[in-house]
Amino acid sequence: MTRFELHFYKHLNRYRRLIQILSVLFIFIVPLLNKAGMHAIIGTFYSVSIGQLDIVDPALVLQNLLLTKEIHFPLLLAGIIPLVITLFFGKVFCSWICPFNLLAEFADKLRKKIRPKTIRAKNQNAKPQYYWLVFGSIISVAAVSGIPVITLTSMPGLISGQVADLIFYGAVGMELSIVLLILLLEVFFWPRFWCKYACPVGAVLALLRGKNTLAIQYDAHICANNCPVNLKKVSLCNAACPLQLNPRQKGIYPYCYNCGACIEACFNKGGKSIWFTFHPQETKTNKSGS
Repeated sequence: MTRFELHFYKHLNRYRRLIQILSVLFIFIVPLLNKAGMHAIIGTFYSVSIGQLDIVDPALVLQNLLLTKEIHFPLLLAGIIPLVITLFFGKVFCSWICPFNLLAEFADKLRKKIRPKTIRAKNQNAKPQYYWLVFGSIISVAAVSGIPVITLTSMPGLISGQVADLIFYGAVGMELSIVLLILLLEVFFWPRFWCKYACPVGAVLALLRGKNTLAIQYDAHICANNCPVNLKKVSLCNAACPLQLNPRQKGIYPYCYNCGACIEACFNKGGKSIWFTFHPQETKTNKSGS
């Protein structure tokens, strides 16, 4: 492993936070520039135009297909860039760029202060069927009712759209209450449920996972030989996961969004048994299964 990789893994969250901050600046700066008469970049996280280049949320491309029952090739082309990025890097938009995820992380810190004795979920990862059942329900409602459910539940789209409304019109709409309601539910009832189970934007991206998509790789042999005793007992890599996944067990996908929190926790404790790879091998778990 190179020195760059070691440095990156030990400071991974610092780089991720920097990109999150740049993302927040983006959703404020673009409408401010537009209001000042500069239109080289226009749009929100629903869709954005950079000069002649159009980029559209793939979830909205799917929604358009469901609602119109027609294929619009310009719209399909506009969804290619995020699709290609996801095919290579997984759901990194969710963990590294999405403004709602940043808010949810701060809300989770608030939850831990308000409810410090909240019991963490078991070390077993949820079955993927639950994930796809929720997503299937959402797109079924959209297809049958004709209601743009994904538009109404796209947190990055809602947040960036409301910021634009605030800058242009000095007011926000009722849509912002959806964001606030979900954050309140996460603080007081179901920690991080939206990003883990319910977000349709993340689910569409999860559909694109391939054999060589960026993934978390865990090596039980390295863990057994390198990890400090206290790390083996308390599973800090597991505790670091914001979605309460266990990277030392099989089945973290489609839930995992490659934030790298487990990797940073492992490397900073000297374990070095979890890393990113484009060529994941089958996870071999510890005998303890923790």
